[in-house]
Amino acid sequence: MRINIVYFSGTGNTAWVVRELAHRLEDLGDEVHAFSCEEIEPCDERLLDGDVLGIAFPVHGSWAPRPFRAFLAGLPPANGQPLFALACAAYAAGDAAWYAARPLAARGYAPFLYGNVFMPNNLIYPVPTREQVRPILEKAGHKIAHLAPLIHERRRHLEGVHPGGWLVGLIQRPLAEPVEGWASHRLFADETCTQCGWCVEHCPVGNIELVGAEVYGTGTRGESLRWGNDCLLCLRCFHGCPRQAIQWGDLTRNESTFRRYPGPDGRYHPPSHRA
Repeated sequence: MRINIVYFSGTGNTAWVVRELAHRLEDLGDEVHAFSCEEIEPCDERLLDGDVLGIAFPVHGSWAPRPFRAFLAGLPPANGQPLFALACAAYAAGDAAWYAARPLAARGYAPFLYGNVFMPNNLIYPVPTREQVRPILEKAGHKIAHLAPLIHERRRHLEGVHPGGWLVGLIQRPLAEPVEGWASHRLFADETCTQCGWCVEHCPVGNIELVGAEVYGTGTRGESLRWGNDCLLCLRCFHGCPRQAIQWGDLTRNESTFRRYPGPDGRYHPPSHRA
């Protein structure tokens, strides 16, 4: 059985989950192809040529991230295509997997599994230490080992589809985008920024602009980079900056308290968007 999985991963958690799931499914005899939504189009034949379609994403306030929602909206209609959805969260996934798959079900896909996988926190605080990450990944690995046979056998398994999950979703979703908008405007590059362009190249929505010193001067807050209004608060720039020069307010200059998250493997290598 050929299984195609498309995913979005801001700082590496969902990419890790998809990779581990692919290994488990391959051990069961499936042919698995995984694609980042940043590197494939919704109508790409490689994505459509399969027996089962999987979607995976980090939970943003009981929603899928905006670019992933846009990607899913671009998928062509199906005629009973089996579908599973995985939501990755640090604390509460709610009904996010069900909510993301619901529009696809209306367009002919046939969801049979919604799963929640809990991963290390990659928000600004508290980011776990490497020692704290290990047991979280071990537990996530056990969860993936549980889900893989269910996906392989196309067994019905619905997580988050209950009053508690719906309640979490109803509370979080109206707040998600306003909070993202408020929080994203606190991001800036401090005086240690070298204008290497890493954040510009890897921003999934092209929201960061490198500002020339001849325009804005040098050495003061926010003068080397400029954020637009399309930030989805994935925090890829914040955690991935090679100099840790991107701050969220002045508090995050204290790197011992506000440590950066290097991804489950120690260093996440996100897709490049170099023009």
